[in-house]
Amino acid sequence: MAKDRASRRARLRQQIADDKNAADNKRNGSSAFSQEYAYVLKDLRRVFILAGFMFVLLIFLNIILQ
Repeated sequence: MAKDRASRRARLRQQIADDKNAADNKRNGSSAFSQEYAYVLKDLRRVFILAGFMFVLLIFLNIILQ
């Protein structure tokens, strides 16, 4: 009976440790992802700014040329 309790506690401790390790690995994975693809966000930001500028330019030219 004491062995059953000890083995249950050991399994429970192992499960808790595994869950913590899985959560840590998940956090590390997402931070690595954001670091690897930071250049993509910079490029997207640049594209959206350029598209916004061109849209404003089209509206401005439309008003002037009418």
